[in-house]
Amino acid sequence: MDPSRRSLLVGACLAWLVPDTAGAQPAAPDREHLPRIEVPALSEDPTAVPVHVWVEHPMQPDHFIRSIDVRLDRDPVPHKGTFYFTPANGQASVAFQMRSGAGGTLRATAECSRHGRFEGRRDVRVSEGGCTTAPDATDREGAGNPRLRLSGATRPGEVVQVRAKLDHGSYTGLVVKDGRIVRQAPEYYVKAMLVFLDDEKVSEFRLTSAVSANPLIRFPLRLARPGRLRVVFVNSEGRRWEVSQPIRF
Repeated sequence: MDPSRRSLLVGACLAWLVPDTAGAQPAAPDREHLPRIEVPALSEDPTAVPVHVWVEHPMQPDHFIRSIDVRLDRDPVPHKGTFYFTPANGQASVAFQMRSGAGGTLRATAECSRHGRFEGRRDVRVSEGGCTTAPDATDREGAGNPRLRLSGATRPGEVVQVRAKLDHGSYTGLVVKDGRIVRQAPEYYVKAMLVFLDDEKVSEFRLTSAVSANPLIRFPLRLARPGRLRVVFVNSEGRRWEVSQPIRF
């Protein structure tokens, strides 16, 4: 065989054997990037399904988890929230309760500052109707009373868990009519939760009407220095509530 032809054939075979990596995610330790989801396999209350999502990844200034996005595509309100983190959190983790109208596969997508996006999945079953439950008539009258609580030792460098809670209704505005889900009223819910240490923004959690009423949100905070921890809630009508707590060593 002509040597030039033999080289051409060998090159073609090698090209066929080597996988095409164009457009693939850069190689990275999967364990550090894959979102973990903790949720009941069967939830009897579809208006308050507990969800905990986290990523076992370092939170360094030049390499950290920027965000976790949570969705359940079969639900009438599929988007459950996008949770933004900084290295000041110490961990990328959030726990909350959500509404679910149908159940299905819950998807959490984490974005790494270096390696792009990674997705974790977990199945959840619920009773029907979590996204179309009528609101309490006193929802608007009782809105407010923000609270903060830190759990764990307050020592420099420690990561503690923070619980932030607000008395506030959650209404998707959807109802079932003639077997179909239709909009009856505007949504009413806590739209955002902003976390600051003094004037430094630590986190921003963008919520949806699929988050349960009276939201209780748990997230981590690294105690890098003394200061004042502030949490600001903003609802879908633009009303704001703020609560703060000093951090001392």
